[in-house]
Amino acid sequence: MSEDNNNNNNKIHLPIKIFNCQEVKKRIHEILHDNLHDKQYDLNQCNFLAKNLSNIIKNSLKTFGYERYKFIIQIIICQQHNENLQMISRSYWDSETDKFAQSIYINQFLICVATAFAVFYY
Repeated sequence: MSEDNNNNNNKIHLPIKIFNCQEVKKRIHEILHDNLHDKQYDLNQCNFLAKNLSNIIKNSLKTFGYERYKFIIQIIICQQHNENLQMISRSYWDSETDKFAQSIYINQFLICVATAFAVFYY
């Protein structure tokens, strides 16, 4: 194997299109509003609702053309009691390419926090 060929195989390939957090946050908020504006908190429906929302968001992200990104969608739904909600998340990733977008939807019955993590596959 030639040395030039070996050097080409060791190149780090950066994404052609970097994950745009603002663009994705806007789309997530639209999805949450469209799907939750008339919903009341129902513990028995939260599991189905969270799965449905995560699939809708994941499929929507695929249309943006972010090649070689793996998407992880986290949905948290809780009952609205006019109380504080604190969350913390910690991850180990490449800050150059890996990103996240988050949107919070609140109505009089529920709070939904949707986070989309985009991890670039080298």
